[in-house]
Amino acid sequence: MADLPPCPPPKVVVRNGGTAEGTVHLTGGTAAAKNSPQRANTERSLASTEDELKMTAGRQLDSAQQETVKQIHQYAAQSRKALQAGDLELAHNLAVKAHLLADQVVKPQP
Repeated sequence: MADLPPCPPPKVVVRNGGTAEGTVHLTGGTAAAKNSPQRANTERSLASTEDELKMTAGRQLDSAQQETVKQIHQYAAQSRKALQAGDLELAHNLAVKAHLLADQVVKPQP
């Protein structure tokens, strides 16, 4: 068997005169995040969206509106999941999308 050359020593990168980089610790949602205004706004938006969808319960929806309602439910479910995970920005964005779509479905058609 042929001898392999020895591995070179590991390289050491010294940044900014040798200062050590700080450590980042990620944690789940904190109590402050759980009581934040963004969380409250997201939850209100989701509740409002559900109220709007209840208004469509007795109406005959065309196929496009039915697909929109499915998408609304998907966005709302994803928003709730993001809330549970502590991702308030994603949860808020998904709740807003769901609410805007619900507004379109509820709006009287010409």
